[in-house]
Amino acid sequence: MGIERLLNSRGIIVALVLAIAAAWVGYLCVRAAIVQAVPVTSASVAQIAPRDPDVILGPAVTALVEQRGILDTATLNDVRRAAQRAPLDARPFLILGHQQLLDGQADRALATLEAAQLRDPRDRVVHLLLLDRYLRTGRYSEAAAQFSVSSRLVGPAQGAIANAMAQMSLAPETRDAVRRTLAADPALESDVLVALARSDAAPTTIFALASPAARRDAGAPQGWGPVLVNRLIDKGHYAAARSVWQRVYGLSPQQTATPVFDASFQQVPGSSPFNWTLVANSLGAADIRGGTLSINYYGRDNGDLAQQLLVLRPGRYRFTITAEGSKTGTGPSLIWSLRCKTGGTGDLMTLPVVTTGGPHRNTADFVVPANCPAQQLTLSGAAGEFPTPINLSLRDLDLRTVAAAGAPK
Repeated sequence: MGIERLLNSRGIIVALVLAIAAAWVGYLCVRAAIVQAVPVTSASVAQIAPRDPDVILGPAVTALVEQRGILDTATLNDVRRAAQRAPLDARPFLILGHQQLLDGQADRALATLEAAQLRDPRDRVVHLLLLDRYLRTGRYSEAAAQFSVSSRLVGPAQGAIANAMAQMSLAPETRDAVRRTLAADPALESDVLVALARSDAAPTTIFALASPAARRDAGAPQGWGPVLVNRLIDKGHYAAARSVWQRVYGLSPQQTATPVFDASFQQVPGSSPFNWTLVANSLGAADIRGGTLSINYYGRDNGDLAQQLLVLRPGRYRFTITAEGSKTGTGPSLIWSLRCKTGGTGDLMTLPVVTTGGPHRNTADFVVPANCPAQQLTLSGAAGEFPTPINLSLRDLDLRTVAAAGAPK
């Protein structure tokens, strides 16, 4: 009987313990569910689970941002206790690492922030804090890696990150780290090269930094090549711009040797302004077809149909082109003109396009003065009193220097 009573007593005790444990586990589950379902800033959650890491860390991170990192001692102590309860949570390490920075404990802060990043590799604030530390301590390889990740995580700041990396690429002590980072991140490399193209960086520096793939893609419409060419043009460095343009599009010296690029109208690759810029709009249409420049001008409005930027040296030149089509002697007309890109307002050349039924050779001589480093060659339409369409083809364009007496060299 005694043994049976003892066993029964133990069974009751075990059952009671299990019941209490079950109730406690149930309470913990309910509490966790409430914490997950209700905002951590809610007063009811704070009363139910005052020591829950989410209840402590959520408001602490918010305060870190709103109060610019200045947290009171009680909050920091709560964060330290939360770190013990949630050792895999990155937030305590972020908060404490930032506090260590404020306290001047740079080495401890760096280790703490790296621990935070280990727990949450996508935390943007941690990335930016580590980036700052790496830059300040000369750890440029690590800084470049942080730049690479931050550029993908911090969308609105991507331009600023690309600009910062562009500046790092110009410094000898950081150039190799940037190059290694960009080699593994083509999108960031493109942004950095565009940033460099917009800066005052020398073209040789940009080409040296670009990977083989980036050099192949330099001529894309939104690529760094056109940006660099336009920057040089805006600065008035026309010869350098044409040289860079030639390199961007991989053109041979033979292709760029003639004063007018693609003078035979073969659709040679290469963008404006040193290649043909052709229009197709309400004014009319200019199109390259089988070795000819086909023009369909509606004759209603004045405007430019085709143009190209030239870089002619000072001297005397002769411009010749063959026209064939429906142009009449009256009404709307087509005119070739050449004007200095900078300085002066007059045309160096004005050549109305004349046709005589069959092929007709149009010719004009002109002189490029010494203060005219670049020239705009333009084919324009001039409307007449009554709109009359003009359809003709142009071919065999030739532009060459001539001697003072007029004989071609």
